Amino acid sequence: MKVGFDTSVLVAAMVDQLPNHDPAMEAFLRWSDSPHRGCCTTHALAECYATLTALPLPRRIHPLEARLMIEENLVARLEILETGQDEMLGSIRRASELGLASGIIYDALHLAAAEHAGCERFFTYNLRHFRRLEPKGLVLGAP
Repeated sequence: MKVGFDTSVLVAAMVDQLPNHDPAMEAFLRWSDSPHRGCCTTHALAECYATLTALPLPRRIHPLEARLMIEENLVARLEILETGQDEMLGSIRRASELGLASGIIYDALHLAAAEHAGCERFFTYNLRHFRRLEPKGLVLGAP
């Protein structure tokens, strides 16, 4: 099964200082290994870097450490989905037609890429946002 991951799950899986680390890590390991295929967008990689380097943690994550975490955990294990013009414009169209504004466009990009790649499942901790986008052919879930 092909499975998409949102930034919220990826960050939680990589950072053991977060309260939802264990279930996120378990889902990440299970659904990104054979016979399954885990995916995330190029945009999720950028969001992970921004989040990892800004988290107010007792043990802060240095930019170099964040880069290595992304390369060694995400890029090495997941299929990275490019968001091209079609996904970008389709996401803008989807959000506007649903009357949704602001930052939800980034969730729409993740969803469009996962749908385009043929993902059957998508993991996020922002279920409410993704449900508002009315996913097509994807089962949404939280770890």
